[in-house]
Order: sequence, then structure tokens, then C-alpha cells
Amino acid sequence: MNRPDPPTFRIGRIGPADLGAYKNLRDESLRLHPDAFDNDIESEHARPPEGYISRLGLSEPLGGTFLLGAWDGQALVGMVGMERQSLQKLRHSAELNSMNVRPSHMGLGVGDQLMTACIAEARRAIGLEQITLRVSTSSNAAIRLYQRAGFQACGVVPHVIKLIDGPGQVRYFDKLTMVLIL
Repeated sequence: MNRPDPPTFRIGRIGPADLGAYKNLRDESLRLHPDAFDNDIESEHARPPEGYISRLGLSEPLGGTFLLGAWDGQALVGMVGMERQSLQKLRHSAELNSMNVRPSHMGLGVGDQLMTACIAEARRAIGLEQITLRVSTSSNAAIRLYQRAGFQACGVVPHVIKLIDGPGQVRYFDKLTMVLIL
């Protein structure tokens, strides 16, 4: 029995004109998944869209710093961000530092398409040899996505994220570090 192909979304670099849509998607993800981000919603909500301009990699001559978006028509429905290390001894490495897909588009292959495009873009960066990432150990779907893309686990750091839900109500989340050698 033939299974239909998953829908195809337009994948491309996020530019300065897209930063408002990027911020809206990011803020939604921070609100829905506070355990997945180091940043908190209050701090990020106050940040203007232009505050993310450095994430576009416009001043990175060797590549390896970028934001890629997935569009369904005119709507930004997913994104992935990577930042190349700036220190000389670490320039061969970049960190995948954000991955978001709107809840309405989860399970449609957006994440897989973004990861394929992200790795392809990383391979074009001059001298880039590896990508690292940290993912909450509770994010099973995200871990499976990264494994499908070729990332391998290399360690868990306990209690990286601390969420305070109220007086005496504290939750901790561990982070799994993963790496992909290009």
C-alpha cells in the first residue's frame, strides 16, 4: 500500500523582514514549552524583533550562523537556528540552538525538512566540522528527530532548567547533549 508523500513546505533563510514572524513563533514556543529553552518568556517577550538580527549570520563570512524557516503559504510554521562558535579553537563547531514547529504543523514532516536543510546549509560553511545541540530529555519527539538526522547522544546534564510554578513548586529538566560530525 502506497503512503502519500508528506506535504512540502517552502524552506529558506529567514531575513530581516521575517523577524516579526520569527519572534511570534519563538514567543509561542517559549510559552508552550518552557522546559525546552534556556531563555524565559518574560525576558524574550520584551525583546524587539530587531534584537534577533545577529542570529541571521549576516556578518559571518564563513557561514554556519543562520535561521531557516518553513513556510506554509505566507505563514511561518517552523524554524531552526544555528550559531557558529566565535572562539578560534572552536570555529570548527556550531550549535543548533533553536528548533520550533507550530503545534498545528507537528507530525507533518516540517521538522525533518528543516533538519535536512539545516545540515545541508551547515555543510556549505567553510571549515565547519560538527554541530552540537542540547535537548530536554523529556522531549522524546525532538530526540527522535535529531537521531533520524544522524545526531548521536554524548551525555546528560542534570537539572539544567529550573521552573518555579509557585511557592514550593519547582520542576527540573535534564538536557541531553548530542553531536553530528559533518
